[in-house]
Amino acid sequence: MYKYIQDSIKNNSRCVLKGLTRPQQKALSEIVRGLFTAGEPILRHIAQDSTKPAKKQAEKYSYHLGNVQIQEKVEELALKQAQKQIRKRTIIAYDLTDIAKESARKIEKLSRVWDGSKRKTTTGFSLHGVGINGILTKFQVHDSDRFTLNQVRRKIVTEISEKLGKKGIWVIDRGNDHKHYFKFLRQDLKADFIARLKSNRQVVLKKTGVKIQVKNLQAGKYAVYLMRKNNDHVDLSCEYTLIISNHLEGKELIRLLHSLKFRYSKNQILNMYLQRWGVENIFKRVKEKFDLESIRVLKWQKFVNLVALIQLAVLVSTMMFLKIQQSTNALIIGVLMHYKKFMKLKTLGFNLDSFISFMQKSLKPLLFRL
Repeated sequence: MYKYIQDSIKNNSRCVLKGLTRPQQKALSEIVRGLFTAGEPILRHIAQDSTKPAKKQAEKYSYHLGNVQIQEKVEELALKQAQKQIRKRTIIAYDLTDIAKESARKIEKLSRVWDGSKRKTTTGFSLHGVGINGILTKFQVHDSDRFTLNQVRRKIVTEISEKLGKKGIWVIDRGNDHKHYFKFLRQDLKADFIARLKSNRQVVLKKTGVKIQVKNLQAGKYAVYLMRKNNDHVDLSCEYTLIISNHLEGKELIRLLHSLKFRYSKNQILNMYLQRWGVENIFKRVKEKFDLESIRVLKWQKFVNLVALIQLAVLVSTMMFLKIQQSTNALIIGVLMHYKKFMKLKTLGFNLDSFISFMQKSLKPLLFRL
C-alpha cells in the first residue's frame, strides 16, 4: 500500500520532470514528496535526509527551483487528465485566488491583492485558477509587472477553450463582470458562458428598450443587451439571457447572464453556475492541506515553480482518489481498504480532503543509503 502511493507520486512526477538533469529531477522529486510528508512548502521542513543538515538540503532545493521552468508541464499533465472527461455541458470554472504575504518585503514582484478571507487589501500575489471536474487544470501566479489581470484571463480562457475543442461551459463569478469580456467570449471565442453580475450592472431590456440596473429587476428571465464602451449606445451585436433567481431564502437575488445556445430551465442554469464552487473548494484544499501561504522563497522563478509543484501534488492526489473508486486491481483495492480504516479512526468522510490527509499520514520519510 505504502509502495503504491510512493510509486504513484514518483511516476506522475516523472512526466513533469522529463528533460531535466538528474540532480534537478532528484531535487524536485524530493520536494513533491516532502510536500506530502511535511504538509507545507517550507524548504527546510521538506528536507528528509537525516544524515545532512536541513539548511544544506533547503539550499539545494532552492538552487534547483531557480534553474527550471515546470509550470507549463504541470498544466499540460492536468489538462490531459481533464480532456478525458470533457463533454459539451461540462462546467469549466475560472476564478482568482490570492496568496497573502502581508509581512513580506523582499519577495520579487509583490503587488497589492484582495485577501478574500480577511475581506481587505494586502500585499501578496493573485493566482488564476481553472477547475474542470475537480481537477485543478490551471494555477498560474499573476505577473503584475508585465500583464493586467484581464490580459492573462483572456489568454487562459482562449488557450484552454481551443485545446478542449470549444467544449464545456465557462462559469465565472461577479469579480469578472465586464461587458467587453462578455463580448469577447460570445463573439471572438464563440464560447458558452454563465456569468454572475454585480448589482449595478446596466442592461437594456430587449422587449421594452428600457435601460436599467439589474438590482431593480424582479426575479425572472429577460432577453437583454449591454451598453457599449462609454455607455452612450446599445450594443445590438450581442443578445444575452438574464436569469434573476431567489436561490436562498433571506439572501440577495442571484443575477446570471448567459450565452448558452440550447434552452435550459432557470433551475438548470442556476445549478450549473453553483458548480463553480468546485474551484473554490480546490483553492481551499491547496491552502489548508499544503499551507500555500507559507511559501518563503524570495525569487520569482522559484516561487512560480514551487506553486506548480503544489499544483502537481494536488493533481496526483486527485488522480489517485479517482482511481481507487474505479479500479478493480487487488493492490488498489488494498489502498482503498486502508483508506477506509483511516477514515473510521479519524471519523472523516469519503472525499479528496480526507484522502490527502491519508496520503500524508501513510508516506514515511525517505531512507537514504550511505
